[in-house]
Amino acid sequence: MEYGTLIFLHVFFGLFWAGAAVATGLFILPAVLEAGPAGGAVMAGVAKRRFPLIMTGAGILVVLTGLRMFSLRFTPEWIRLPEGMVLAVGGLLAIVALIVGVTVQKPAAERLGTLAGRIAASGAPPTAAQLAEMQTYRSRLVMGGRLTAGLLIGTAALMAVHRLAALL
Repeated sequence: MEYGTLIFLHVFFGLFWAGAAVATGLFILPAVLEAGPAGGAVMAGVAKRRFPLIMTGAGILVVLTGLRMFSLRFTPEWIRLPEGMVLAVGGLLAIVALIVGVTVQKPAAERLGTLAGRIAASGAPPTAAQLAEMQTYRSRLVMGGRLTAGLLIGTAALMAVHRLAALL
């Protein structure tokens, strides 16, 4: 029963996390950032809806359920089999994606949202220093979004073929 529940949670939240990360990192975020000042309002709306927190929670849940399933199946012999290797590499990619999301993307999104809010509240156009700071956060978001999307595409591909690897 535990393993079945773990699989359900892992797959359900994994699909959500990977799908949302790919859509955000490769399509939505670049479009929002190209929108200029109007994009700041969209980012504030995204933050208001707790998207960074939800994505972090989904990522943590996926990694924890994956680690638990791995621990239930792990044996020194199994990890040397193609299936074990594929799942281990996929899990490592997901862990790196979570780390990038938590240490790069989430803080950059929060800081960019805060800065955009301060600029909007001031009623004045952004200063040169504020523009430079915004560009730094935007660059981090784009880089982190692309990296996370790529890592989770790799993770999903490996998880999808792990049963085929078991046949090798």
